[in-house]
Amino acid sequence: MKNKMNKVVGFFIVTFVILFTSCNDDSNDYGAPLTIDEKVAVLEKQEWLLKDFEDRVMYTFSNGERFTYYAVDNEFTSEAIPGTVDYTISGDLLTMDFHFGNVKTYEVEFTCNNSIVNFYADGIIQLTLYERGSDYLNCI
Repeated sequence: MKNKMNKVVGFFIVTFVILFTSCNDDSNDYGAPLTIDEKVAVLEKQEWLLKDFEDRVMYTFSNGERFTYYAVDNEFTSEAIPGTVDYTISGDLLTMDFHFGNVKTYEVEFTCNNSIVNFYADGIIQLTLYERGSDYLNCI
């Protein structure tokens, strides 16, 4: 009986050790949301395709300006079209100045390993961009 009890206690000890030593360390904030500065940095590193116009409209972001590129026969031009949209950070929001008094402020949310970005105004998606060259189609 004592031998059987030792085996049961040993089983529980081994199970306990395995369960609690294989847990992830929660001190690493892998799932922590990006700050607005980090979101802008991601925007500025990539080329972005406009949802529903992925083969025709592309945006890039750089130093407070959003540039627009159009595709001809599915090939994007190397030069942006004239004119840019200015953007600034306002607290946790991104403000875009489309000029002539047309200014919009957005909450920016990344999904799908930062390959999809949604721009929200008043809780409603206003704009969705896909990272060019990413596997965003598997997330839709």
